[in-house]
Amino acid sequence: MLAQRNSENELICGLISISDRASRGEYVDEGIPALEAWLHDAIITPVQFHTRLIADDRYTIEETIRELVDRVGCDLVFTTGGTGPARRDVTPEATLAVATRELPGFAEQMRRISLNFVPTAILSRQVAVLRETPTHAALIVNLPGRPKSISETLGGFRSDDGEVIDAGIFASIPYCIDLIGGPYIETDPEIIVAFRPKNAVRKLASEQPAKQQAAVSTPSPEPAQPAQPAQPAQRILRPAQTRIATPETHANPNNAASFAAAFAQPQQQPQQVQQPRVQRILRPHSTESNDKPAMSAEMIARRSVQHGIPLFATRTRATPEPLEVIVRDPEDGSSPECTVIWLHGLGADAQDFLTLPQQLREFGAPAARFIFPNAPERELTVRPGYKTRAWYDLLSDDFGSPNEDRQGLAKMHQRVSQIINEIVTSGLRAERIFLGGFSMGAAMSLYSSVRQVRTLAGCIALSGYFPAADLLEKDVTPAGRGTPVFMAHGAFDSVIPSVLAEHGADLLENTLDTLIWREYNIDHEICQDELMNVAQFMSTALQR
Repeated sequence: MLAQRNSENELICGLISISDRASRGEYVDEGIPALEAWLHDAIITPVQFHTRLIADDRYTIEETIRELVDRVGCDLVFTTGGTGPARRDVTPEATLAVATRELPGFAEQMRRISLNFVPTAILSRQVAVLRETPTHAALIVNLPGRPKSISETLGGFRSDDGEVIDAGIFASIPYCIDLIGGPYIETDPEIIVAFRPKNAVRKLASEQPAKQQAAVSTPSPEPAQPAQPAQPAQRILRPAQTRIATPETHANPNNAASFAAAFAQPQQQPQQVQQPRVQRILRPHSTESNDKPAMSAEMIARRSVQHGIPLFATRTRATPEPLEVIVRDPEDGSSPECTVIWLHGLGADAQDFLTLPQQLREFGAPAARFIFPNAPERELTVRPGYKTRAWYDLLSDDFGSPNEDRQGLAKMHQRVSQIINEIVTSGLRAERIFLGGFSMGAAMSLYSSVRQVRTLAGCIALSGYFPAADLLEKDVTPAGRGTPVFMAHGAFDSVIPSVLAEHGADLLENTLDTLIWREYNIDHEICQDELMNVAQFMSTALQR
């Protein structure tokens, strides 16, 4: 929703602090307070601030900038943090991804100022860009994260007698805002002198000689707050052995309630399952239900030639070979509402679950594009001399044993994440992607889901277990906590004991926002009640 200006020349300014640890509440953010204090002193015309404290995740940064510019209506957006050469520093890439034009002079001057203080200024990758829509434009500038560096960059560098050696970048910002159709900004010359050509200088009708405290307003609904510690999940249980555990305090009570309500609805009866056709070409996903602007071919080409910027900062030249996949769109010709990545079990392959999409549709699941990857063929430690398809090695016949192939789990997580990244790049939001599987595929999906940097629509784990359980507390991400999980198991499972699966559910229950557990009177297999519950889970998850 667009912010309302209290006066014609009021500046609407967005402030984004980017820090993994500060967003988790591990320490107090210093970037936004420093920015707000400097701007409060420097700007004498009205200004309102809209602040955001977010994690160092490229997709989140892009979405936050789009929100502040397109939906809040900010004229000026400053970011702090994430501009160095470290692999987690992705702010410049995210900024360029949402830009329509770059203003390289700002970055050149910022580095010039910083070189007066530290030689490592040459490592900075800060950028400044414009984001333009048919009715609005905004200037977006990357700033350093330290309060002292923010002040130096904005205000410039002076000699001991007050002579300006390098002008601060804010001297040019008011005129830039003029040129893109924004409000007329005036500054306190004791802090920074705003430069304009003589023909661009004008007097405001309400011009005051001194700074006014009332000129600054800060909307109350959106202060930057550190992320609160996650509360235990609501664990929703049903047949055959039904148990309900509802904590008094829930991190997402609305989500939990919606899931509970949905699962209380009458169920429809299954219809005859039709054999689907296999489609092997991955076409661009329908954007019918996607509000994330797709990147134009021109934008992709521009970014590709501009400093060799990768699509995802987490990728390196050592990116593993992509997995072989089979892709299937809805049989009835419907536009996909979501995408499901489905991982098969040990010794199986993608072909084994090609009927699953149509079966779920018969039970009322949303129209979905299914992606069926094939696990690599490998020789298992427990089965020497014989190759089979497996997501990771089995070092012991005892599932869930501390003796696990953790290196293999981590490598396969990267390859699964690679698929998710490609889907997001095609234009589909992560919140409309499900990750799921059966048996070993279920274990792999659980392992990867809790470590994702984006919150997914949900994770579906059938007849599996939770591997590397002792690493959960250390490795789970904020996005992983927010991804709903549906776990189901057979009470008489002869391959993976139900007690092992339930142990994993107990751990996830105390970590995730939403966990749904089901137990059925079956062996290592899938039953109709299970399919019906999965269909409900998917429909409910997309309504969040």
